[in-house]
Amino acid sequence: MQMYKKEIVYDPKTHDFAMYLDGELVGFARTYQEAEQTLDELVYELLHGHYFQDAA
Repeated sequence: MQMYKKEIVYDPKTHDFAMYLDGELVGFARTYQEAEQTLDELVYELLHGHYFQDAA
């Protein structure tokens, strides 16, 4: 099973939380909890092969 490194960084200027997956910025969230949930959902999709499936 592939492991992903998740990181959430607060930006005091914008008051947003930047979401990183394996060192790459994947988006922003309004709250830490929202960022955590979004990253968890993204990793779930990546692990189960559903993410990007429609883009191919």
